[in-house]
Amino acid sequence: MSGCPNGSKASFDLVFWPTALEHGTRLITGARVREITVNNAGLATGAIYVDRDGHEHHQAANLVILAANGVGTPRLLLLSKSRHFPDGLANSSGLVGKRLMMHPFGAVTGLFEERFPSWEGPFGQYIQSMAFYETDTSRGFVRGAKWGLMPTGGPLGAALSPFFGEATALDLELHTHIRERLGHSALWGIIAEDLPYDSNRVTLHPSLTDSDGVPAPQILYRNDENSRRMVMFHMERARESLEAAGARETTSDAFVRDTGWHLLGTTCMGDDPRSSVVDQYGRTHDVPNLYVYGGSVFPTSSGVNPTATIAAATLRSAEHLLSHADLQRLPL
Repeated sequence: MSGCPNGSKASFDLVFWPTALEHGTRLITGARVREITVNNAGLATGAIYVDRDGHEHHQAANLVILAANGVGTPRLLLLSKSRHFPDGLANSSGLVGKRLMMHPFGAVTGLFEERFPSWEGPFGQYIQSMAFYETDTSRGFVRGAKWGLMPTGGPLGAALSPFFGEATALDLELHTHIRERLGHSALWGIIAEDLPYDSNRVTLHPSLTDSDGVPAPQILYRNDENSRRMVMFHMERARESLEAAGARETTSDAFVRDTGWHLLGTTCMGDDPRSSVVDQYGRTHDVPNLYVYGGSVFPTSSGVNPTATIAAATLRSAEHLLSHADLQRLPL
């Protein structure tokens, strides 16, 4: 999980940034944006940011695009209060920060007698199963989850991974545990669909700030009963599949605490400004020259990894923005 060793993975730093820089894009690193500025007409005019030395700058812009995903984007919109937007920028619906979805995650690991060195090479999903993805209300919940069969890591993973149960780094039988696990284990990672609830949300912390004194985001999130039933059902089916494949032992970890990487839904997309923050192309309903790209625009989370959808939706939105540039309302 340390990146692609030969630089062939299609990540944005390799695919998009070099071309953008070649065509004149200016990339400012170490810049912590704390506010999107607006004029008297309610149009975005740029961003105020703090550099690494603590100095404040204003970057003027005719058009602003936020792409800070499901936590950073609503935080910045809520920070950007003004007399035109007293409840936060683009927040006439009151939904900025609400409906946070993070994909409840469970893992079931199987230990096998035969050797398969899946820890060699880049980490990733080898097999995908959508067998229980569609809704079947007879199971006691709605929606479903994707399974991804993955390796369990190298020697450190065999020693310390929570997916094997309790950590064994201090165990007197550490070497035995590593020999039994390394190259003899496989893991079903279960990504369950999160439903959009207003109660799961990102707000501004009342007292905590970052190192520049900017209010920190506060995340309020709880798995609902539907998620709990869904994850437990899928984990039991995953355990059965590993045992059917010959696993001599299985371990499971439901609602893994150090997950929640998929931060979705906090500036949801929709046609009605009363029940959404942005339109289908990411333009905010309240500020016609302010756009949001990324996972925060998802109206629902689905039960799959969202990166490819984020990329596709962003490219679609960017193409629409360019093709309709002559209709864009600008502050200057």
